Amino acid sequence: MIPGLALGVLAGWALFRLGWLTPGGGAAAALLGALAVALGGFWAALWLLAFVAAGNMLGRPVRRTAAQVLANGLAPVLGLWLGPGAFLGGLAAAAADTLAGEIGARAPYAWRPDRGRVAPGTNAAVSLQGSLALVLAALATSATAPLLGARPGPVLAGGVAGAVADTLAGLALEERLGFWNNDLTNLACTLTGTLIGALG
Repeated sequence: MIPGLALGVLAGWALFRLGWLTPGGGAAAALLGALAVALGGFWAALWLLAFVAAGNMLGRPVRRTAAQVLANGLAPVLGLWLGPGAFLGGLAAAAADTLAGEIGARAPYAWRPDRGRVAPGTNAAVSLQGSLALVLAALATSATAPLLGARPGPVLAGGVAGAVADTLAGLALEERLGFWNNDLTNLACTLTGTLIGALG
């Protein structure tokens, strides 16, 4: 556990120094890194770090808080108890949701079932460009599944289903329940991906 904790602290500090995480976000990343090593070995921590790096390089520069880090990473890391498929399914869901949001915000238009056409970037809105990005992110993550001894199909399904769950939660819960925020929506996304990915 000590080497894992040391690696987690080092990774959290590095991500904080890069401007990707707040101090609390760095502490949360350190905890998740240590858990990843304890539950899945150093490969799991490296995969987690690669996901965080890819998300920040592809998306807008945002200093993520502890709540945001845990919402996106806790379910996949705990999913290591269920196997690498669960871990990758959760990461695929987070990647698909992140990339869909980034690309969808730049689409010429978007759509919501309760409002019709809306401005790109509107909460729970979907677009063709964002949907394609969602599938591509899930596909890219699932392509790594054989390297970790998991089946690509459940990982891909977990990634797509998790991102869809994110949209539905944003539509049905985030705007109607006072306590439900985007962090809980993201947690629903990664938990869905993790559970479906566990089938692999």
